[in-house]
Amino acid sequence: MKGIRILLSALACAAVLAGCSAGGGRQALASAPPAASDSLREAAPAPADEERSAKSAAAPGQPAGSAINLPQERMVIKSATLAVRVTNVSSAFARAVQLAEASGGYVQTSTESQEGGERADVTIRVPPHGFLPLISSLEALGVPSMKTISGEDVTQEYYDLGAELENQTEVRGRLFQLLKQAVKVTDAIAVEEQLERIGANVNRIKGRMKYLETMTGMSTINVSLYSDARPASEGFINWSLVGHGFFRAAQILVEAFFVILQVLMVAIPLAVVGGAIAWGVVLLVRYVRRRQGAAAKTPARKR
Repeated sequence: MKGIRILLSALACAAVLAGCSAGGGRQALASAPPAASDSLREAAPAPADEERSAKSAAAPGQPAGSAINLPQERMVIKSATLAVRVTNVSSAFARAVQLAEASGGYVQTSTESQEGGERADVTIRVPPHGFLPLISSLEALGVPSMKTISGEDVTQEYYDLGAELENQTEVRGRLFQLLKQAVKVTDAIAVEEQLERIGANVNRIKGRMKYLETMTGMSTINVSLYSDARPASEGFINWSLVGHGFFRAAQILVEAFFVILQVLMVAIPLAVVGGAIAWGVVLLVRYVRRRQGAAAKTPARKR
């Protein structure tokens, strides 16, 4: 089983090189030691490797590790942040929701607050083709005070991940072949450990690719609609606040009165009992003193 062990070592080396970078993943098998390369050629047909090498040589202008043919449309994660001052936040918010749905998007999150002026924060997800038109429509709701647009091109990363995924899948296929050929239990366990590690790498790559597809498939717009103007009916003095203050003061006075009444209901009986005890003590002290005075005078008269 020496041949199986050699093949297993070569595949482990190729998998490690493939995990470092997508470019390394493309060339891991080509950079293996000569003995390992010969063993891999026995485990899997060489025409596939030769075909990939020929395709890679046909595109010398592309960076190492990139896909053979990049798409005509770039994969860009688009996002924008927009702040608009409006006269009526409620109506502007309703209109923003209508615009988002008309553009093929939806409202992901929204919050409304009255602190420091009426305000609504909305996060909208919209297809890339409706990204800029929706921004223009949202700006028309009022007076824009801030706008930020950003884009992250992830085309190269996506296709590098695809190349790495292809390499990891090929390595996993060869490991399955070795597992079928393994006779010793130790060799089978070693191959299964490599399969588990390769499977984790495949799941990680697929998850990242799915995330990039989701983020590029729908762009994000964060818009803040606010109004810092006072309502037309509100004057210099807010009489509603004044009335609320008087009402609160009356509540506090009533609560204080009841607290005092409760204290008196407990304190008066205690004061009566305490006074009675104190008066009894005073009377007892006076009585004792009188007896003592009378006892002191009696012997003097007898003399």
